[in-house]
Amino acid sequence: MKRALLAAAVLLLASATALANTARVKANTGLSGVKVEASQTLQTDARTLWDTITDYNRLATFIPDMISSRVISAPGAPKRVEQIADAGLFAFVMPDQVVLALEEIPHSVIRFRAVSGKLVSMTGEWRIVGDKAPVTLIYRAHIVPMSPIPPLGSGYFVEDEVRARFEAVGREAERRVRESRRSAIPNTPLLTSPYLSPYLSH
Repeated sequence: MKRALLAAAVLLLASATALANTARVKANTGLSGVKVEASQTLQTDARTLWDTITDYNRLATFIPDMISSRVISAPGAPKRVEQIADAGLFAFVMPDQVVLALEEIPHSVIRFRAVSGKLVSMTGEWRIVGDKAPVTLIYRAHIVPMSPIPPLGSGYFVEDEVRARFEAVGREAERRVRESRRSAIPNTPLLTSPYLSPYLSH
């Protein structure tokens, strides 16, 4: 009986942890376009999360359905990033190709607006709240597609698509933190005293 209760408690704790680590996403679709807001608490620090979000040339290695992402502006010029995706039905909301003009406030905020792509307009921001772990990542966007959004592009559909991409960013930031912690652990040298084994005695 006690073992069964313990197992149930473990399952409840695991479920609560999973829910706590799930991003909260809200999307509203209407005549004014699509408005999205997402947030998630992450076990990472602001610097690592910032470095992950601004790793523009490598975003396609960990964000689902993104084919490429690259900085196309010259060094020192206002930053612009071109992103190409295989968005499938989500292309009715988010175009497969877009160029974003970025305004960065280091370790805190990235504001973006579309300057190229098959859409009327797209503006938004990434915001990091906090300094040391845990921190909260917030994403807001207002997208106005060129064509009316079909019924399939309902709020629930948009929320699922955004959640998959948004959570991928958080997972990558947390992975980088774990990796940096492992690399920071010093290697303990092997003891080679001849007294440890008769096979090492002279």
